Amino acid sequence: MSSAQPRVAQPRRYGAGAIVRFIVVILCGLVVVSCASVPAETPYNLGVAAYKKRNYSEAVAQWTKSVASGNMEAMNNLAYLLYNGYGVDKDVDRAIKLWRVASEAGESESQWHLGRAYETGIGVERNLSKAYAWYLCAIQSASNNSTAANKDHNTEAEILKDAKGSFDKIKDGLSAADVEMGRSLAAEYIARYGKSSP
Repeated sequence: MSSAQPRVAQPRRYGAGAIVRFIVVILCGLVVVSCASVPAETPYNLGVAAYKKRNYSEAVAQWTKSVASGNMEAMNNLAYLLYNGYGVDKDVDRAIKLWRVASEAGESESQWHLGRAYETGIGVERNLSKAYAWYLCAIQSASNNSTAANKDHNTEAEILKDAKGSFDKIKDGLSAADVEMGRSLAAEYIARYGKSSP
């Protein structure tokens, strides 16, 4: 009997160049995969991150950049900071202008904020009919955008809830004339500005 050992294939010997190429290919693959899963560091996203850290001046700076490129959500958020004086000198007039532009572009949260401004009379002449109308417009826009198909549907659902709460609070205290005017304005605002987000 022979005591032969089982045959085991000898490991292949690769040259240094083949190993380097293999490592480079693996590293490139990892970089591609990691880049695909990291959200873009846009000024809007940087503003959100700064806001969450309560670094309001940085949020103002980032959202100002994002507004310059036409981002309506950034416009709404910047207006909120300006209206309340967070991270910047309070500028209610500029905030109202930004909310108006974003509202007319169909941005539901801006429509809700504009309704609140008309309800309180801060930054605009108090007008409960316009508050009523902007709340209804915000409800319509947020309702349009709160479907699961919209990437921001959870945010829109929260805006819808807030706008409905504001509307419910104001509607019973209005005169018949204010309600009639509010309904007329609401029909106009919804037809013109109650849009779904792109």
